[in-house]
Parts: sequence; structure tokens; C-alpha cells
Amino acid sequence: MSLRRYIVPIALAAFIPTATAGCFGSFLLTKKVYQFNQEVSPDKWIQWVAFLLMQIGPYPLAVAGDAVVANSIEFHTGENPIKADSGKRLFARGANGETASTTVRAPGVVDLEMVDADGTARVLTLVEDDASLRVYDAQGRLLGRVGDLDGAPALLSSR
Repeated sequence: MSLRRYIVPIALAAFIPTATAGCFGSFLLTKKVYQFNQEVSPDKWIQWVAFLLMQIGPYPLAVAGDAVVANSIEFHTGENPIKADSGKRLFARGANGETASTTVRAPGVVDLEMVDADGTARVLTLVEDDASLRVYDAQGRLLGRVGDLDGAPALLSSR
């Protein structure tokens, strides 16, 4: 038996769902794997080693799962079965041990938590509106609005 006899049907079976869906999709599963890779360590060399190791399974499986299943469902239903909001995300770590993380509360509403090296925490709530971002303190008081002013970010108003 010819090996080609098996390879062609397998290749077609893998290609047809993606080709018939006609969608690009948001690749949320792949983004989650990438986010996990970023949070492994603040050290770029450890992140790189983790990235290389994850080429064996997590990245290829996430891309395939997104391309064949999740993005096809998103194209046909308008909703991706993988949820974009995975809760709290660390996005900055300072040289002195300070951190900043976000938690999505609702569409357009994000809590920003900043923790100093000594453990002092501050929380701001960011709320998106039409042309700006409103910033509230932990007690719900409006601190200000940030938006675009002549192509640059600017404080539009304060208290």
C-alpha cells in the first residue's frame, strides 16, 4: 500500500473544516497559552526556554484547537467558546518587587491593582466610555478622564 493513500485523506480532513469555515477568528486559546508563557517568570530567558518547551504540545494544540474548533464556532455563532476573560492578570513587575495586575469585571470595566514592594496595595477602576477612559479610586470617586488630545494621550479632566 502507498503511504500517499493515507496522507492525502488525512490532510484533506484537517484542511476542510478550516477552509469551509472561512474565518480568521480571535485565537483566544492560543492567546491564553501565550499569556501563561509570559507569566512563567519575569526573566526573558526563562520565558524563552518555556516557549521552546511548549512547542512540543501546548502551542500547536492551541493553534489547531482554535483554527478547527473555536474559531469555526465563533464564525458561525458570533461567540467564541473559549472565554476571553480569565480573571486576574499580572502585566507588570518592577525591579523593586512592585506589581501591577488587572481584573476584568465587565466589558469596558477593569480593576487595576498596584502593589508596592512593601505590600501596600492601591486599586483603581478604569471604565471605558465613548472617547475616554474614566478612572475611579477604591471608594468610587472619579479621579479623572484620560483620552486622546491631538493624537496623544492626555488628562481631559480631573475630579
